[in-house]
Amino acid sequence: MGQCGDLAEVARRTGSRHGALERQLDRLDKTVGLPLTLRSRHTARLTSAGSRLLVAGRRFFRQVDLAVQTNIFGRGSEAVDAPAVLAVASAEPLLEDVVEDAAATLDILLSVHHDTPHQVMRRLAGYHVDAAHTWSLDAPRNSVERAVRAYGVLDDPLWVTLPFDHPLAGRNAVSLADLQGENWVSEVGPDSEVLVARVFQAAGLPAPAALHITGASVARGMLRRGDAIGLGSPTHPAVLARSVVHRSVVERPHRSTSLLVDPTVVPGALAEQLAALLADRYLRRFAEQHRDLLGDPWWTRWHREQTARVTRPVRESDAPEASLVPTATRKFDVDDLHVLRAVAKHGSINRAAAVLSISQSALTRRIHRLELGLGACLLVRSARGTDLTSPTRRFLHQLARFEAEFHDAAAACRSIGLPTTHRPADAPRAQLAPSAT
Repeated sequence: MGQCGDLAEVARRTGSRHGALERQLDRLDKTVGLPLTLRSRHTARLTSAGSRLLVAGRRFFRQVDLAVQTNIFGRGSEAVDAPAVLAVASAEPLLEDVVEDAAATLDILLSVHHDTPHQVMRRLAGYHVDAAHTWSLDAPRNSVERAVRAYGVLDDPLWVTLPFDHPLAGRNAVSLADLQGENWVSEVGPDSEVLVARVFQAAGLPAPAALHITGASVARGMLRRGDAIGLGSPTHPAVLARSVVHRSVVERPHRSTSLLVDPTVVPGALAEQLAALLADRYLRRFAEQHRDLLGDPWWTRWHREQTARVTRPVRESDAPEASLVPTATRKFDVDDLHVLRAVAKHGSINRAAAVLSISQSALTRRIHRLELGLGACLLVRSARGTDLTSPTRRFLHQLARFEAEFHDAAAACRSIGLPTTHRPADAPRAQLAPSAT
Protein backbone atom coordinates (compact mmCIF):
# COMPACT_ATOMS: atom_id res chain seq x y z
CA MET A 1 0.00 0.00 0.00
CA GLY A 2 2.91 2.31 0.57
CA GLN A 3 3.87 1.85 -3.08
CA CYS A 4 0.56 2.01 -4.97
CA GLY A 5 -2.39 2.75 -2.64
CA ASP A 6 -4.86 0.79 -4.75
CA LEU A 7 -6.46 -2.08 -2.81
CA ALA A 8 -7.10 -4.21 -5.91
CA GLU A 9 -3.45 -3.87 -6.94
CA VAL A 10 -2.26 -4.62 -3.40
CA ALA A 11 -4.40 -7.75 -3.38
CA ARG A 12 -2.97 -8.82 -6.73
CA ARG A 13 0.65 -8.28 -5.63
CA THR A 14 0.17 -10.18 -2.36
CA GLY A 15 -1.89 -12.99 -3.89
CA SER A 16 -4.89 -12.21 -1.67
CA ARG A 17 -8.57 -11.57 -2.24
CA HIS A 18 -9.94 -8.10 -1.58
CA GLY A 19 -12.04 -9.20 1.39
CA ALA A 20 -9.22 -11.22 2.94
CA LEU A 21 -6.89 -8.24 2.56
CA GLU A 22 -9.35 -5.97 4.37
CA ARG A 23 -9.69 -8.47 7.23
CA GLN A 24 -5.92 -8.80 7.52
CA LEU A 25 -5.53 -5.01 7.73
CA ASP A 26 -8.25 -4.86 10.40
CA ARG A 27 -6.44 -7.54 12.44
CA LEU A 28 -3.18 -5.68 12.05
CA ASP A 29 -4.72 -2.41 13.31
CA LYS A 30 -6.17 -4.30 16.28
CA THR A 31 -2.85 -6.02 17.05
CA VAL A 32 -0.85 -2.79 16.96
CA GLY A 33 -3.54 -0.80 18.74
CA LEU A 34 -4.04 2.07 16.32
CA PRO A 35 -4.97 2.56 12.64
CA LEU A 36 -2.07 2.04 10.26
CA THR A 37 -4.11 2.73 7.10
CA LEU A 38 -6.81 5.12 5.92
CA ARG A 39 -9.08 3.22 3.56
CA SER A 40 -11.97 3.96 1.25
CA ARG A 41 -13.81 1.45 -0.90
CA HIS A 42 -11.04 1.06 -3.45
CA THR A 43 -8.04 3.01 -2.19
CA ALA A 44 -5.85 3.12 0.89
CA ARG A 45 -2.89 5.03 2.19
CA LEU A 46 -0.64 4.67 5.18
CA THR A 47 -1.12 6.80 8.23
CA SER A 48 1.89 8.47 9.82
CA ALA A 49 2.14 5.54 12.25
CA GLY A 50 1.81 3.07 9.37
CA SER A 51 4.65 4.73 7.48
CA ARG A 52 6.88 4.70 10.56
CA LEU A 53 6.13 1.05 11.22
CA LEU A 54 6.82 0.15 7.58
CA VAL A 55 10.25 1.79 7.77
CA ALA A 56 10.96 -0.03 11.05
CA GLY A 57 9.89 -3.34 9.49
CA ARG A 58 12.12 -2.86 6.47
CA ARG A 59 15.04 -2.06 8.76
CA PHE A 60 14.31 -5.16 10.84
CA PHE A 61 14.39 -7.52 7.86
CA ARG A 62 17.44 -5.77 6.40
CA GLN A 63 19.23 -6.34 9.70
CA VAL A 64 18.12 -9.99 9.67
CA ASP A 65 19.47 -10.49 6.14
CA LEU A 66 22.80 -8.88 7.04
CA ALA A 67 23.10 -10.97 10.20
CA VAL A 68 22.43 -14.14 8.20
CA GLN A 69 25.12 -13.21 5.69
CA THR A 70 27.67 -12.54 8.42
CA ASN A 71 26.92 -15.29 10.92
CA ILE A 72 25.45 -18.18 8.95
CA PHE A 73 27.21 -17.65 5.62
CA GLY A 74 30.39 -16.57 7.40
CA ARG A 75 31.40 -20.25 7.52
CA GLY A 76 31.49 -20.38 11.31
CA SER A 77 35.20 -20.08 12.01
CA GLU A 78 35.50 -17.02 9.76
CA ALA A 79 32.83 -15.19 11.72
CA VAL A 80 34.57 -16.14 14.97
CA ASP A 81 37.96 -14.98 13.72
CA ALA A 82 36.74 -11.58 12.51
CA PRO A 83 38.64 -8.77 14.28
CA ALA A 84 36.84 -6.91 17.06
CA VAL A 85 38.03 -3.61 15.54
CA LEU A 86 38.70 -3.31 11.81
CA ALA A 87 41.25 -0.63 10.85
CA VAL A 88 40.27 0.98 7.53
CA ALA A 89 42.15 3.62 5.55
CA SER A 90 39.80 5.61 3.33
CA ALA A 91 40.39 8.04 0.48
CA GLU A 92 36.66 8.83 0.50
CA PRO A 93 34.63 10.43 3.30
CA LEU A 94 33.19 7.44 5.13
CA LEU A 95 29.75 8.41 6.39
CA GLU A 96 29.13 8.10 10.11
CA ASP A 97 26.06 6.02 9.28
CA VAL A 98 28.34 3.34 7.83
CA VAL A 99 30.34 3.15 11.05
CA GLU A 100 27.15 2.91 13.11
CA ASP A 101 25.53 0.34 10.80
CA ALA A 102 28.66 -1.81 10.85
CA ALA A 103 28.54 -1.85 14.66
CA ALA A 104 24.79 -2.56 14.79
CA THR A 105 24.35 -5.08 11.96
CA LEU A 106 27.77 -6.64 11.40
CA ASP A 107 28.92 -6.48 15.04
CA ILE A 108 32.23 -4.95 13.95
CA LEU A 109 33.83 -1.66 15.04
CA LEU A 110 35.54 0.46 12.39
CA SER A 111 38.60 2.57 13.10
CA VAL A 112 38.81 4.90 10.08
CA HIS A 113 41.92 6.78 8.89
CA HIS A 114 41.31 9.38 6.15
CA ASP A 115 44.13 10.16 3.73
CA THR A 116 44.99 10.68 0.06
CA PRO A 117 44.49 7.68 -2.27
CA HIS A 118 48.25 7.19 -2.55
CA GLN A 119 48.76 7.29 1.22
CA VAL A 120 45.81 4.93 1.74
CA MET A 121 47.52 2.30 -0.39
CA ARG A 122 50.80 2.88 1.46
CA ARG A 123 49.03 2.30 4.78
CA LEU A 124 47.60 -0.96 3.47
CA ALA A 125 50.97 -2.07 2.05
CA GLY A 126 52.71 -1.24 5.32
CA TYR A 127 50.30 -3.35 7.41
CA HIS A 128 49.08 -0.26 9.25
CA VAL A 129 45.44 -1.08 8.39
CA ASP A 130 43.45 -4.21 7.53
CA ALA A 131 41.44 -2.71 4.68
CA ALA A 132 41.46 0.23 2.27
CA HIS A 133 38.52 2.07 0.75
CA THR A 134 39.63 4.02 -2.32
CA TRP A 135 38.94 4.79 -5.97
CA SER A 136 40.65 4.00 -9.26
CA LEU A 137 40.00 4.62 -12.94
CA ASP A 138 40.65 1.00 -13.87
CA ALA A 139 39.95 -2.25 -12.08
CA PRO A 140 41.69 -2.01 -8.70
CA ARG A 141 45.32 -3.08 -9.04
CA ASN A 142 46.67 -5.20 -6.26
CA SER A 143 50.03 -3.49 -6.56
CA VAL A 144 50.74 -3.66 -2.83
CA GLU A 145 53.20 -6.32 -1.72
CA ARG A 146 50.58 -7.95 0.47
CA ALA A 147 47.84 -10.48 -0.18
CA VAL A 148 44.67 -8.43 -0.69
CA ARG A 149 41.26 -9.08 -2.18
CA ALA A 150 39.12 -6.41 -3.85
CA TYR A 151 35.36 -5.98 -3.45
CA GLY A 152 33.55 -3.52 -5.73
CA VAL A 153 31.59 -0.75 -4.03
CA LEU A 154 30.33 1.54 -6.82
CA ASP A 155 30.72 2.27 -10.50
CA ASP A 156 30.91 5.99 -9.86
CA PRO A 157 30.11 8.62 -12.56
CA LEU A 158 31.88 11.96 -12.38
CA TRP A 159 30.55 15.47 -12.88
CA VAL A 160 32.26 18.83 -13.32
CA THR A 161 32.25 21.66 -10.77
CA LEU A 162 32.09 25.15 -12.33
CA PRO A 163 31.93 28.69 -10.91
CA PHE A 164 28.30 29.83 -10.87
CA ASP A 165 29.07 32.63 -13.37
CA HIS A 166 30.92 30.36 -15.84
CA PRO A 167 29.70 30.76 -19.47
CA LEU A 168 28.71 27.06 -19.57
CA ALA A 169 27.00 27.02 -16.16
CA GLY A 170 23.58 27.35 -17.78
CA ARG A 171 23.84 24.02 -19.60
CA ASN A 172 22.55 20.74 -18.17
CA ALA A 173 25.60 18.87 -19.50
CA VAL A 174 28.98 20.09 -20.73
CA SER A 175 31.65 18.47 -22.87
CA LEU A 176 35.28 18.01 -21.87
CA ALA A 177 36.29 19.36 -25.29
CA ASP A 178 34.67 22.72 -24.40
CA LEU A 179 36.60 22.86 -21.11
CA GLN A 180 40.07 21.93 -22.36
CA GLY A 181 41.42 25.48 -22.12
CA GLU A 182 40.15 26.06 -18.59
CA ASN A 183 42.13 26.23 -15.36
CA TRP A 184 41.75 22.75 -13.81
CA VAL A 185 42.56 21.25 -10.44
CA SER A 186 42.96 17.52 -9.86
CA GLU A 187 43.93 15.09 -7.14
CA VAL A 188 46.28 12.13 -7.51
CA GLY A 189 44.94 8.58 -7.51
CA PRO A 190 46.23 5.50 -5.70
CA ASP A 191 48.67 4.61 -8.51
CA SER A 192 49.99 8.18 -8.83
CA GLU A 193 47.65 8.78 -11.77
CA VAL A 194 46.13 12.25 -12.17
CA LEU A 195 42.36 12.01 -12.27
CA VAL A 196 41.65 14.83 -14.76
CA ALA A 197 44.54 13.85 -17.06
CA ARG A 198 43.36 10.24 -17.24
CA VAL A 199 39.76 11.24 -17.91
CA PHE A 200 40.80 13.51 -20.78
CA GLN A 201 43.05 10.76 -22.14
CA ALA A 202 40.17 8.25 -22.05
CA ALA A 203 38.05 10.74 -24.03
CA GLY A 204 40.78 11.00 -26.71
CA LEU A 205 41.77 14.51 -25.69
CA PRO A 206 45.12 15.93 -24.49
CA ALA A 207 45.30 16.87 -20.83
CA PRO A 208 44.55 20.55 -20.07
CA ALA A 209 47.62 22.79 -20.12
CA ALA A 210 46.56 24.59 -16.95
CA LEU A 211 46.32 21.65 -14.56
CA HIS A 212 47.04 22.02 -10.84
CA ILE A 213 47.79 18.73 -9.07
CA THR A 214 47.12 18.73 -5.36
CA GLY A 215 45.40 16.93 -2.52
CA ALA A 216 41.64 16.59 -2.17
CA SER A 217 41.25 19.21 0.59
CA VAL A 218 43.21 21.89 -1.30
CA ALA A 219 41.32 21.04 -4.49
CA ARG A 220 37.99 21.55 -2.71
CA GLY A 221 39.14 24.94 -1.46
CA MET A 222 40.20 26.05 -4.94
CA LEU A 223 36.84 24.94 -6.35
CA ARG A 224 34.91 26.75 -3.64
CA ARG A 225 36.81 30.01 -4.34
CA GLY A 226 36.33 29.64 -8.09
CA ASP A 227 40.08 29.45 -8.78
CA ALA A 228 39.67 26.36 -10.95
CA ILE A 229 37.22 23.75 -12.18
CA GLY A 230 37.42 20.05 -11.37
CA LEU A 231 35.81 16.64 -11.45
CA GLY A 232 33.94 15.04 -8.59
CA SER A 233 31.22 12.52 -7.77
CA PRO A 234 27.60 13.22 -6.80
CA THR A 235 27.53 10.08 -4.63
CA HIS A 236 30.22 11.52 -2.35
CA PRO A 237 30.26 14.83 -0.42
CA ALA A 238 30.54 17.54 -3.03
CA VAL A 239 31.54 21.20 -2.76
CA LEU A 240 28.16 22.65 -1.84
CA ALA A 241 28.32 26.44 -2.04
CA ARG A 242 26.51 29.24 -3.83
CA SER A 243 29.72 30.03 -5.66
CA VAL A 244 29.70 26.78 -7.67
CA VAL A 245 27.37 24.64 -9.79
CA HIS A 246 27.64 20.98 -10.76
CA ARG A 247 26.96 19.74 -14.28
CA SER A 248 26.88 16.34 -15.95
CA VAL A 249 29.67 15.55 -18.42
CA VAL A 250 28.69 14.55 -21.95
CA GLU A 251 31.45 11.94 -22.13
CA ARG A 252 30.17 10.27 -18.93
CA PRO A 253 33.53 9.58 -17.26
CA HIS A 254 33.56 6.97 -14.50
CA ARG A 255 35.77 5.81 -11.69
CA SER A 256 35.49 2.69 -9.53
CA THR A 257 35.38 2.72 -5.74
CA SER A 258 36.47 -0.49 -4.05
CA LEU A 259 37.18 -2.06 -0.70
CA LEU A 260 40.51 -3.91 -0.54
CA VAL A 261 40.99 -6.25 2.42
CA ASP A 262 43.55 -8.67 3.78
CA PRO A 263 41.69 -12.00 3.38
CA THR A 264 43.63 -13.56 6.24
CA VAL A 265 42.20 -10.91 8.59
CA VAL A 266 38.80 -9.97 7.14
CA PRO A 267 36.33 -12.81 6.41
CA GLY A 268 34.89 -12.83 2.91
CA ALA A 269 31.27 -12.59 4.09
CA LEU A 270 32.11 -9.60 6.29
CA ALA A 271 33.96 -7.81 3.47
CA GLU A 272 31.01 -8.33 1.09
CA GLN A 273 28.55 -6.88 3.57
CA LEU A 274 30.78 -3.93 4.44
CA ALA A 275 31.15 -3.11 0.73
CA ALA A 276 27.36 -3.36 0.36
CA LEU A 277 26.86 -1.02 3.34
CA LEU A 278 29.17 1.55 1.76
CA ALA A 279 27.39 1.35 -1.59
CA ASP A 280 23.95 1.56 0.01
CA ARG A 281 24.83 4.66 2.03
CA TYR A 282 26.39 6.47 -0.93
CA LEU A 283 23.37 5.71 -3.14
CA ARG A 284 21.03 6.96 -0.43
CA ARG A 285 23.07 10.13 -0.11
CA PHE A 286 22.87 10.64 -3.88
CA ALA A 287 19.08 10.20 -3.90
CA GLU A 288 18.62 12.58 -0.94
CA GLN A 289 20.95 15.40 -1.98
CA HIS A 290 20.69 15.26 -5.78
CA ARG A 291 17.12 14.17 -6.39
CA ASP A 292 16.94 16.60 -9.33
CA LEU A 293 19.40 14.42 -11.25
CA LEU A 294 16.91 11.54 -11.15
CA GLY A 295 14.83 13.48 -13.66
CA ASP A 296 17.56 12.70 -16.20
CA PRO A 297 16.97 9.22 -17.76
CA TRP A 298 20.71 8.45 -17.77
CA TRP A 299 21.13 9.09 -14.05
CA THR A 300 17.88 7.26 -13.28
CA ARG A 301 19.10 4.18 -15.17
CA TRP A 302 22.49 4.34 -13.47
CA HIS A 303 20.91 4.62 -10.00
CA ARG A 304 18.56 1.70 -10.71
CA GLU A 305 21.40 -0.52 -11.98
CA GLN A 306 23.67 0.27 -9.02
CA THR A 307 20.89 -0.28 -6.51
CA ALA A 308 20.02 -3.63 -8.10
CA ARG A 309 23.68 -4.67 -8.03
CA VAL A 310 23.95 -3.89 -4.32
CA THR A 311 20.78 -5.77 -3.36
CA ARG A 312 20.98 -8.81 -5.68
CA PRO A 313 22.49 -12.09 -4.45
CA VAL A 314 26.17 -12.56 -5.30
CA ARG A 315 26.74 -15.03 -8.10
CA GLU A 316 29.68 -17.40 -8.07
CA SER A 317 30.99 -15.91 -11.32
CA ASP A 318 31.10 -12.49 -9.63
CA ALA A 319 32.78 -13.71 -6.49
CA PRO A 320 36.46 -13.32 -5.68
CA GLU A 321 36.41 -16.80 -4.20
CA ALA A 322 33.53 -19.21 -4.70
CA SER A 323 33.97 -20.90 -1.34
CA LEU A 324 33.08 -17.65 0.42
CA VAL A 325 29.80 -17.13 -1.43
CA PRO A 326 26.45 -18.50 -0.24
CA THR A 327 24.25 -20.31 -2.73
CA ALA A 328 21.03 -19.19 -1.06
CA THR A 329 17.85 -19.16 -3.09
CA ARG A 330 15.61 -17.75 -0.34
CA LYS A 331 15.67 -15.55 2.75
CA PHE A 332 14.41 -16.02 6.29
CA ASP A 333 10.79 -15.18 6.93
CA VAL A 334 8.97 -14.77 10.23
CA ASP A 335 7.85 -18.42 10.42
CA ASP A 336 11.47 -19.54 10.00
CA LEU A 337 12.47 -17.35 12.94
CA HIS A 338 9.72 -18.91 15.08
CA VAL A 339 10.96 -22.41 14.21
CA LEU A 340 14.61 -21.68 15.07
CA ARG A 341 13.64 -20.03 18.34
CA ALA A 342 11.52 -23.02 19.35
CA VAL A 343 14.38 -25.44 18.67
CA ALA A 344 16.83 -23.20 20.54
CA LYS A 345 14.53 -22.86 23.54
CA HIS A 346 13.43 -26.50 23.88
CA GLY A 347 16.59 -28.25 22.72
CA SER A 348 15.04 -30.92 20.52
CA ILE A 349 12.96 -31.34 17.38
CA ASN A 350 10.38 -33.38 19.30
CA ARG A 351 9.69 -30.80 22.01
CA ALA A 352 9.81 -27.90 19.54
CA ALA A 353 7.29 -29.67 17.28
CA ALA A 354 4.85 -30.02 20.19
CA VAL A 355 5.12 -26.31 20.99
CA LEU A 356 4.61 -25.39 17.31
CA SER A 357 1.65 -27.81 17.04
CA ILE A 358 3.10 -29.78 14.12
CA SER A 359 4.45 -33.31 13.85
CA GLN A 360 8.12 -34.11 14.44
CA SER A 361 8.54 -35.39 10.89
CA ALA A 362 6.91 -32.27 9.42
CA LEU A 363 9.22 -30.01 11.45
CA THR A 364 12.26 -32.06 10.39
CA ARG A 365 11.29 -31.74 6.72
CA ARG A 366 10.68 -28.03 7.11
CA ILE A 367 14.09 -27.38 8.64
CA HIS A 368 15.69 -29.55 5.97
CA ARG A 369 14.01 -27.52 3.21
CA LEU A 370 15.10 -24.30 4.93
CA GLU A 371 18.73 -25.46 5.05
CA LEU A 372 18.60 -26.49 1.39
CA GLY A 373 17.08 -23.16 0.39
CA LEU A 374 19.64 -21.16 2.36
CA GLY A 375 22.56 -23.37 1.44
CA ALA A 376 23.72 -23.45 5.08
CA CYS A 377 23.72 -25.83 8.03
CA LEU A 378 21.56 -24.53 10.89
CA LEU A 379 21.37 -27.55 13.22
CA VAL A 380 23.79 -30.12 14.58
CA ARG A 381 22.22 -33.57 14.86
CA SER A 382 23.79 -36.25 17.05
CA ALA A 383 22.86 -39.19 19.29
CA ARG A 384 22.35 -36.70 22.11
CA GLY A 385 19.71 -34.80 20.17
CA THR A 386 19.52 -31.69 18.02
CA ASP A 387 21.15 -28.36 18.71
CA LEU A 388 21.76 -25.13 16.82
CA THR A 389 25.16 -24.47 15.29
CA SER A 390 27.23 -21.75 16.94
CA PRO A 391 26.69 -19.29 14.03
CA THR A 392 22.93 -19.86 14.23
CA ARG A 393 22.98 -19.15 17.97
CA ARG A 394 24.90 -15.91 17.37
CA PHE A 395 22.34 -14.99 14.73
CA LEU A 396 19.43 -15.54 17.15
CA HIS A 397 21.24 -13.47 19.78
CA GLN A 398 21.44 -10.58 17.34
CA LEU A 399 17.83 -11.17 16.32
CA ALA A 400 16.66 -10.44 19.86
CA ARG A 401 18.26 -6.99 19.66
CA PHE A 402 16.75 -6.28 16.23
CA GLU A 403 13.30 -7.32 17.44
CA ALA A 404 13.60 -5.08 20.50
CA GLU A 405 14.31 -2.12 18.19
CA PHE A 406 11.28 -3.07 16.09
CA HIS A 407 9.03 -3.19 19.17
CA ASP A 408 10.40 0.15 20.38
CA ALA A 409 9.47 1.66 17.01
CA ALA A 410 5.94 0.26 17.37
CA ALA A 411 5.71 1.69 20.89
CA ALA A 412 6.78 5.09 19.55
CA CYS A 413 4.02 4.85 16.93
CA ARG A 414 1.46 4.16 19.65
CA SER A 415 2.57 7.19 21.66
CA ILE A 416 2.15 9.40 18.60
CA GLY A 417 -1.05 7.81 17.29
CA LEU A 418 -2.80 7.55 20.66
CA PRO A 419 -1.45 10.32 22.91
CA THR A 420 -4.12 9.76 25.57
CA THR A 421 -3.77 5.99 25.71
CA HIS A 422 -1.07 4.41 27.83
CA ARG A 423 -0.10 0.76 27.71
CA PRO A 424 0.32 -0.73 31.20
CA ALA A 425 3.95 -1.14 32.16
CA ASP A 426 3.49 -4.87 32.67
CA ALA A 427 1.63 -5.43 29.36
CA PRO A 428 3.46 -8.00 27.24
CA ARG A 429 4.91 -7.06 23.88
CA ALA A 430 3.20 -8.51 20.83
CA GLN A 431 5.24 -11.38 19.44
CA LEU A 432 6.40 -11.43 15.85
CA ALA A 433 3.72 -12.83 13.61
CA PRO A 434 3.47 -13.11 9.80
CA SER A 435 0.42 -10.81 9.74
CA ALA A 436 2.29 -8.16 11.70
CA THR A 437 5.22 -7.93 9.34
